Amino acid sequence: MATHEKRILSDEELLANATPIEPDEDDEVVDMDELQPIDIDAASEPAPPGRSRRIQTFDTRVPHEDNWQRQPNITGKGAIHVKTFVAKLRLDAVEHMDEQINHWLDAHPEYEVKFVTTSVGKLIGKMTEDAMFVSVWV
Repeated sequence: MATHEKRILSDEELLANATPIEPDEDDEVVDMDELQPIDIDAASEPAPPGRSRRIQTFDTRVPHEDNWQRQPNITGKGAIHVKTFVAKLRLDAVEHMDEQINHWLDAHPEYEVKFVTTSVGKLIGKMTEDAMFVSVWV
């Protein structure tokens, strides 16, 4: 039985087999000797005053407005509507979902939470990731 060993190729071997790429007229030629290294520790510095390291969304969607024909029951009996929240299974994402749920409940003081369900499953998109789904019944 043959064993396969991984051999690390040298720069010269890699360049010998590389497909040459001709630069376009618009391409800027960079002198590699003029490049300066980037300090990686700069990314771990604390946030500047007035800014936080919280998750920010750059989405421009209009927030969903509930235009329900049935009014939520305030009697404590029977749920008539549901709102589902989704978060990836990372602590910062779950904390962000908590904030979303609290903001939604604060924005709708007339809603009385009747029941809450949670599920863990796969969120399928460009990548498949574990996610938590929280359904709040009002």
